[in-house]
Parts: sequence; structure tokens; C-alpha cells
Amino acid sequence: MNKDVSYRSARLLLRGIRREDAAKIVHWRSDPDNYRTFFDARPITMEEHLTWFERYLVDDARYDFMIFNEDGQPIGTAGLSSITDDSCEVSYMIGEKAERGKGYATEAVRLLTDVALRELGVKRVVARVRPENEASARVVIGGGYVESERIFTFEASGDFPLEQRQHRAFGGLAEAGRGAGH
Repeated sequence: MNKDVSYRSARLLLRGIRREDAAKIVHWRSDPDNYRTFFDARPITMEEHLTWFERYLVDDARYDFMIFNEDGQPIGTAGLSSITDDSCEVSYMIGEKAERGKGYATEAVRLLTDVALRELGVKRVVARVRPENEASARVVIGGGYVESERIFTFEASGDFPLEQRQHRAFGGLAEAGRGAGH
């Protein structure tokens, strides 16, 4: 799949991320209201993002998109990652606070789930959600996903203290068009 591809839904345009999107992405990723819901819950710098972006360009197992609303305004990002022959992971962020709660994230998840099933040919699409992030759980459930497991991890955070983390995993259905809200 081409990294500069675009997809449309009823209200959204998902366009492959570009270098010129960096300032907006870094702004969203550095907002505590956004990054507190991420598994890597910290702000990022422009340098970190651009380094990541260079690796992303040659990563055939990941596709990320800017989300534009019906007015053509960038409102967030969504992506497919960890792509194998059988599965991948969907992720999403509505970075513009005024655009949250309008169903855009669910619509983006449905669209990318359909892309994963139809174009990539995967059988399973997974969404990982932090346990306290009920809004994100509603997004994927609204996208046709069902909670399939709770995963617990124990990670060293520097030398000490040790950090305990958990997340919920949701899986999409294997048929194209199902689990994608269609």
C-alpha cells in the first residue's frame, strides 16, 4: 500500500501523513489531555517525531493518516500498525478537543478496519485501550469490536520505581465489511 494514499468515509478524509503535518502532530502529541491516554504517555519533540517519520517511511508494516473533517480541517490521526499476513492494530487520536464526541474516531476506525480487511487481507484487527480510557473503549465498540482480552505487563521505568501497566484488547471480525460498522 502506498503511504500517500487517501480514503474517504461519509464525513472524513484520511490522507497519508506527510512531513508537513509534523507541527500539528507534535502539537497534539504534546498535549497532556491527549498523551495521558497513550501507552507512551509523554510529550514528544519535533526532533523525535521527524526521526520516527524517517523510519515510518520505510516501514511496510505501518500506515498512518491525518484525519480531516467535512470542512477539510485536520482533526487527528489514525493508523494501522504491526501489520502481518493475518492481523494488524488500529490506532486513533482526535487531537482537536472541539472535534471530540462527534463520532469521528469511530468513523475513522470503521474505515481503517475495512481497509485492513479488504486491502491488506488481514483476518484480525486489534485495538489496544488503556483500562481507564472508557471513551476509547466506546470508540472501538462502536466500530464493531468486542473485548477479547485484558493484558497485564510489568515494566521497568528507569531504575525504580517499577511501573505496572495493563490494557484491554479489542478485536474486529474477520469478514470484510463486518466489524467495520457496515
